Amino acid sequence: MNNKVKRFIAAATLVSLAFSQTVNAATQSLCDTAGYTMGFFNGVWNTVKDASDGLTALQMTAPSTNNGKPVSGELFYNHTGCNKYKGVGCLQDIAETFVQRANEIDSSGVLASHFEYFWELVAGHGEMSFIDRIVALFTNAQDSFTALRNSLVTEIATVTSWMLSNPPTEADYASHNARLDALATEGQMLLLVAHSQGNLFVNHAYDHVLPEVGSSAVKVYHIAPASPTLRGDYVLANIDLVINALRAEGGNTVVPVNMTIPSSTADLSGHTLVGTYLDPTRAGLATVTAGLNSTLAQLSPPAQASNIAHGSFTVTMTWSGTGDEDLHVYEPGGAHVFFASRQGQVGYLDTDNTSGFGPEHYYATCDANLLQPGAYQLGIVDYHAADNETATVQVATNAGVLLTKQFNTGTTSYATSATPVMTVNVTKDPSTGQFSFSAQ
Repeated sequence: MNNKVKRFIAAATLVSLAFSQTVNAATQSLCDTAGYTMGFFNGVWNTVKDASDGLTALQMTAPSTNNGKPVSGELFYNHTGCNKYKGVGCLQDIAETFVQRANEIDSSGVLASHFEYFWELVAGHGEMSFIDRIVALFTNAQDSFTALRNSLVTEIATVTSWMLSNPPTEADYASHNARLDALATEGQMLLLVAHSQGNLFVNHAYDHVLPEVGSSAVKVYHIAPASPTLRGDYVLANIDLVINALRAEGGNTVVPVNMTIPSSTADLSGHTLVGTYLDPTRAGLATVTAGLNSTLAQLSPPAQASNIAHGSFTVTMTWSGTGDEDLHVYEPGGAHVFFASRQGQVGYLDTDNTSGFGPEHYYATCDANLLQPGAYQLGIVDYHAADNETATVQVATNAGVLLTKQFNTGTTSYATSATPVMTVNVTKDPSTGQFSFSAQ
């Protein structure tokens, strides 16, 4: 293994969980028709299961079709810090929210770089601090914050160091952007829905994909937004104590309340997605349902929808700067798909970006008779002037993302061979005809 390969493999960073997906090939086509994707951006402290449950609840409020086209749901996951550093992990999520909100308020980045403001917000000065308010609302968070009170200086150093050296937002941003690029290439209409901190992620996502598809093909619906700025309609309850706490600390940096509902012992915080905003016993569910339907009705196909490309699986690559990175796909039958040979036996490279940032996009056939079982090897080449950037490679099917990884691009321009980075495995059950997809 040469040094460049070692450098790529050593620098690989997993930014989303790997899943295996199965597609029934009872029909000739392995792909859904173009339609709508409802992407859900979860809030603070959500595990993958929590976020998936939120998406499921939202899907139950939205129609399965609109204007005769399918409406599918996808999770755009915002990783939680609660699984890191134990006691202080959940606090890192609040720190991340502080940085995101600060960047929206002050685009220069100066405010976001001053963590002393964050700690002043957290610790307070004689009156009830934000952290005490959160503990009062979520009693199960008490243990997570006990260590902070006992050794605040050490905790500050730990969290500040982690936030500055390894910002969690960047990996999530890259994963979200890569998936949006693929959906845009495939001509999907995008309804982006966010709850709580997810609104800070959805704003970034909307700003990224808007130039690709236009404002008619992507819309945002905000639920309990923690963001100072919005990209679409929203709902915020009068009893939402978490967002009101942000307003108390941040002046006018939280949007006004626009829904009045009674409190409930089922959710004393008045903030959770399912417990308050999708509660069928109060006005939250009807309000959110009406908001989703109204936003969905505003969508129309993007300009490139007449020339869309769907695949049984897709590979999307983006990178962090200018220059030319190239995606290479080696199909099981021996075909090598890249910029100079874009048509393979199974798939096609329909997007080849040579100026920077990407995307590069490969899609495999939807025809069950042509899809080849086996291993599809993915590689990348620093073709020219893309030294030491971060490349994001993402594999997805119609059911959502299989795997996202990031790699350092190295410093070798005009490389003669691709550096292997990922493998997509396609298997077919001989008795049922079902295809299964996984990535590693």
